[in-house]
Amino acid sequence: MDFTKRQQTIIKILKQTSPLTAEAIAERLQMGIPTIRTDLRLLTAVGQLTSRPKVGYAYAETATNIDHQHLYEESITDILLPPTEIQPDTPLQQAVNTLFMADVGSLYVVDKDHNLRGLISRKDLLRASINNNDLEATPASMVMTRVPNIVTVTPDTSILHVGDLLLQHQVDSLPVVSASDSWHVIGKITKNRLFQRFIELGRLS
Repeated sequence: MDFTKRQQTIIKILKQTSPLTAEAIAERLQMGIPTIRTDLRLLTAVGQLTSRPKVGYAYAETATNIDHQHLYEESITDILLPPTEIQPDTPLQQAVNTLFMADVGSLYVVDKDHNLRGLISRKDLLRASINNNDLEATPASMVMTRVPNIVTVTPDTSILHVGDLLLQHQVDSLPVVSASDSWHVIGKITKNRLFQRFIELGRLS
């Protein structure tokens, strides 16, 4: 949350001296109590200040505030999800079963060394299933999006950059590959995982 200059000044005053009554705060700001009453209510509501009758307002030293800049610059290292992998020769019927059993939005097609060879999304499988009466005879390699036409990220990629890529390419997840091996899959990052991270940190604020 972005605070106004007056609200930031109130926080600064109470960081230096707490507790203070509303009258004392207003006097330091050279303003009337009615002018700052809304600010005090807001700052108390969001946990920046604590309020006690007959004592006044104090800076909530134990409050944990989200540092938005830090949040967006945070790498995805600690929030990776395990990838759901299949082989290039996996029949499409098995790929469909795997996707729904794992409840994921995409499958990563990898070789025996876990090197990325392609990606199959729900849409790809749906499209491939239409008018196809023999999914058992069609391998995953026939319908996958092939390397290098796949956007990947590494564990040290920032949350903000990952979010930009997800929106830009209109996908629900991105393969995460090793920083030392550009096609070795070690995980995935999804829109839902980013959203979950925001909620987790929001609960701490």
